[in-house]
Amino acid sequence: MTAMKTQYQRQQRQQAQRLKRTIKRLITGELSSINPWWLISFHYRDHHSKEDELLKDVADLKRKLHRIIYKSRDRSIKGAGEYLYPRMLFFHETSHQGTGQFHTHLILERLPESLNTQVEMETLFHKRLPNKVKALSKWKSIDIQRINQAEDDYRRISSYLGKQTNLELIALDPFNSDLSPRKQ
Repeated sequence: MTAMKTQYQRQQRQQAQRLKRTIKRLITGELSSINPWWLISFHYRDHHSKEDELLKDVADLKRKLHRIIYKSRDRSIKGAGEYLYPRMLFFHETSHQGTGQFHTHLILERLPESLNTQVEMETLFHKRLPNKVKALSKWKSIDIQRINQAEDDYRRISSYLGKQTNLELIALDPFNSDLSPRKQ
């Protein structure tokens, strides 16, 4: 019985390691297929530990962020066709303190010039969005960093964003992220 249990645990560990490697490759591929500009990490109000609620709140955040971005676009370009929103990749992790609360990492492409500075991003995520999205914490830390567009940086980011991936949780949010179409 113990030998079977040990073999089962080894298989689980190997399966989890394969999953983590695959997710890291997927993230690196996604970063290479978009033009990542910002890495933003933010928290939610207390007791935010249910995944289905989290997905709804992220959809709400994305909708409101789209609205702000659309209003900030360059209106001087007439007849330019459909406005293309910056692509977004969402990653959700649970607290390492054992509370089970989620926080989110957002990879965001370049925004319209009026928003695309460190100061404007700080204002957007510290003031504007928390007032529009009830689920966002108004007092927990928000980290906003500019991404270096280099393959080494993409691998480091992929490793960081894939670190909590296991058989029970995949950090990448496929429902709210703008994933690349599969190449056939």
